[in-house]
Amino acid sequence: MIYRLCPSCGQIIVGRTDKKYCCDRCRSKANRSARMSSESIIQSTNQILRKNRSILKTLCPVGKAIVRKEVLEAMHYDLNIFSSIYLTRKKQTYYCCYDYGFTPIIDKGIPKALIVTRQSYTEPLNPWHPAKV
Repeated sequence: MIYRLCPSCGQIIVGRTDKKYCCDRCRSKANRSARMSSESIIQSTNQILRKNRSILKTLCPVGKAIVRKEVLEAMHYDLNIFSSIYLTRKKQTYYCCYDYGFTPIIDKGIPKALIVTRQSYTEPLNPWHPAKV
């Protein structure tokens, strides 16, 4: 007789011939670990987005604020991760983290960020329907 072993715990599998795991606990454990490895990039990106939003919220408590880029960097803001892009009619690009966003500006040669909270009339950039100018 040929015995099949559970890939999760190594126990002998008893029951149906197409059964892969010895019990529900081993099946759940294997499925959870497979899901976790495939979703780890999603979890790390969401963690960065939450941190970025928290930084913007701290720096912009009342709708609009201007801060130096070095302040964002000192607070470990990740400039490469954002949830959406908003393009204004004046071709100004805002990089948004959920309901907060910023646009890079240069003020007297100093790189700064104009931080704003999202307004009800703003919509993220849709690449299939470019913003009307």
